[in-house]
Amino acid sequence: MWGVYIVNTYEDDDYSASDDSSVSAFLFRNAAMPDTQRLYYTVPPAVVGVVGGGVNAGPVAAGAIVGANGYVVTTLHSVSNFTDIEVQVSTPTGIRRYPAQVVKSVPSHDLVLLKMLTRERFLFFKMADSASIASGQPVFAFGRNVQGSAVVRQGTVLSSNAPLDIGGNQITHLLRSDAVYTWEQNGGPLVNVQGELLGINITATGPGGRVEGFTVPSQVFIAHFRDVLRFNTGIPAAAAAAAAGPTKMVPAAGAASWWAKARAQAGTPATSGLGMNVVQSGPVGAAGPGATAPRPGIVDVDHAGGWRIAGYSLTDTLGLIVLALAAGITGGMMTMGGGVLQVAGMMVFFGYGMYLIRPVAFLTNVAVYGAAAWRNNNAGLVQWDKVTPLIPWGVAGVILGYFFGNAIGDTTVGVLLGLFALLMAAKAIHEIAYADPDCGVKSVAPGERSEIDDALGEDEPSAKAGGVPPLLGLQLPEGRMRSAVLGLPMGLISGILGISGGVVEVPLQRYIGKVALHNAIANSSVLVFWASVAGTVVAFTHGLASGLIHWEAPVFLAIVMIPGAYFGGLLGTRLMHVLPVPVLKGVYAATMAAIAIKMLFAS
Repeated sequence: MWGVYIVNTYEDDDYSASDDSSVSAFLFRNAAMPDTQRLYYTVPPAVVGVVGGGVNAGPVAAGAIVGANGYVVTTLHSVSNFTDIEVQVSTPTGIRRYPAQVVKSVPSHDLVLLKMLTRERFLFFKMADSASIASGQPVFAFGRNVQGSAVVRQGTVLSSNAPLDIGGNQITHLLRSDAVYTWEQNGGPLVNVQGELLGINITATGPGGRVEGFTVPSQVFIAHFRDVLRFNTGIPAAAAAAAAGPTKMVPAAGAASWWAKARAQAGTPATSGLGMNVVQSGPVGAAGPGATAPRPGIVDVDHAGGWRIAGYSLTDTLGLIVLALAAGITGGMMTMGGGVLQVAGMMVFFGYGMYLIRPVAFLTNVAVYGAAAWRNNNAGLVQWDKVTPLIPWGVAGVILGYFFGNAIGDTTVGVLLGLFALLMAAKAIHEIAYADPDCGVKSVAPGERSEIDDALGEDEPSAKAGGVPPLLGLQLPEGRMRSAVLGLPMGLISGILGISGGVVEVPLQRYIGKVALHNAIANSSVLVFWASVAGTVVAFTHGLASGLIHWEAPVFLAIVMIPGAYFGGLLGTRLMHVLPVPVLKGVYAATMAAIAIKMLFAS
């Protein structure tokens, strides 16, 4: 019930009707200004330049601010190879630059949602009803040139059902207009005469090498990104036209004058404009020379509507549930690897960035591993004398790993995740070929010393296995080296990659701690729980303080995934007792190998 309440009541932009900072609202407030001038002066502050980092780097693409808290939509191919991303925003005091991170990407439509790392508020676009747009409708395509100045051109809609081939991937149901003429409008907004956002522009090379403009309609990225952002829809077109009066159409003379000014600012003639972000496509589609029709059998499901749960796509919601279930089964069968599958799946299949994945993964782990730790403690499997000294090291590790993972960026994390999965696949294959000799290692009895204790010069354990644990175990006992070796690596891996860390902790418990497999799993569940609690606090505190995330999106995603992960874990545990060990390890090895190949070699 709490989840239903959240997804039905929260508003990401958190603005009131008396503080509406949308382009449309400001456009209608400036009623005394001529229509053309109002549009050209009001829209550019919501049009940003996207920079690939560097002190003196100029924009490589434009973008549109779609949320007052600093959410920006632009083209994915423009930023896909950047480790650091910055966004240039025009302010009354000049151009300001803000660091930004990927929230979610959609390769199938060449879209990406960025979030500026700031708590400031910005002028943003309201969404137009692009589904009802008609050919001949006047539109305006905006962008930013290399100096950061606004670029704009008036045009008309030529088609609302144009296809475009990009790298072998065909995007269908795009808008075509003659308002896009230069690469500097790539990623920028296409707006109507009410200042509402019709879509995001993609520039492509057409016949003769000239730039041809395509636009991904607004309803497409609303469908893709509404799980992390609540978009604001504009006022009905009829009401806007009535409020604006009969002179709402932009005069041709004014448009021509502004077009000449914009072309001079860009420093390029209308027939050129080729640049670094013009898509090198095959024959461009619809309404132009060399037009191609959509390939038979292609259905653009993002335009088809369909069932939704509290406004969210039923397909995406069910997909997240299935992913969580699969991750739970993987973790339940092999006691490790479920977090690897969850994080890789959220990156590859749903396009989420690590800034959003980490708090979701931590929250999921708190619920799932909290329940597992409770069950293991009731069964008497948790060795609190061994676990309690490790908790501070696990907590410290996850905090350090979180900030280190943020610093190295999503691309590097993806490579590390692939390498980690490859290592796990190799380990499973090795265990299939050679019987694991340590599966039957006995637990060290209370008062006895293990080989690692002797090697590290540790004192004898003072606590009795089992029993009621201390509150948090925050005071380190003697033997800090042993505790650091057993606790710190799990926290670091968890913080960097967003996984539970059990895949690291269970082997550490078995091979260094010298405890039996069941005790290693139980001890690991407790350590993962407390590390995930710390990771949740750090991810939300840092994310909210930096303006990177809002609590509603990760909480909703976690609510969706927790039941699947929990019941998947129970199912995986049952399968572990039913299926032969070589079969389990074979499935696990194949899963980890597939993840490694996708993360390391897939484009």
